[in-house]
Amino acid sequence: MTPPEEHLTFPGRPLGWTVAVCVVAFAVVLGLVAAHWPPLLTGDQAADSAAHADVLAQPWLLSAARAATTAGSSLVVDVVAAVVALALLIARLWRGAVLVVVARLGELASTTAVKDLLARPRPTLVDPVDHAAGYSFPSGHAAGSAAVYGALLLLVLPRAARWARALLLAAGTLLICAVAASRVLLGVHYPSDVAAGMALGLAWVGVAALLVTRFRPGGVAT
Repeated sequence: MTPPEEHLTFPGRPLGWTVAVCVVAFAVVLGLVAAHWPPLLTGDQAADSAAHADVLAQPWLLSAARAATTAGSSLVVDVVAAVVALALLIARLWRGAVLVVVARLGELASTTAVKDLLARPRPTLVDPVDHAAGYSFPSGHAAGSAAVYGALLLLVLPRAARWARALLLAAGTLLICAVAASRVLLGVHYPSDVAAGMALGLAWVGVAALLVTRFRPGGVAT
């Protein structure tokens, strides 16, 4: 009987293009932030100010942002990744477990390194509704959510019924975007921070998928 993990196959070419697009997007935003490009900085400040005004005027939006940001916190993301990886190992789907772990750890290491290297200060607001420690670029919440929840989507979608795939994809995308948007609404990140975070997280999902596919019999699928 074929071991269950051998059914874990991802198309190498689309994954390669996805990784390339995400890496380029991340590098472009990183370069613009590092160069202090005025249009980007102005847009970031204007978006944060507008989001902050909306949150102050609409309490339900603040509550929603706090709930969404919790789903992307390091604790929640790490617990989800650990539980899923353990469940996959118990089911003898070790390639799936490796995918989730590599996506999370690779993203976490990259996010930490870039934060320390760039050292971008967080937004400063007159009447803040939340606070966060550390540097601003890229958003760890956005990157972690994209990496872990993106990896889960990649594992679940091929096994889901055809009618459920669009629903799952929409739900997963909405969750990742909601976490990213919540960081701007709470005034602890700029839009460029969360955009770069999502790109970085998704890039690591692609890298992890290519890795586990390459180390299976027959090599990378095309």
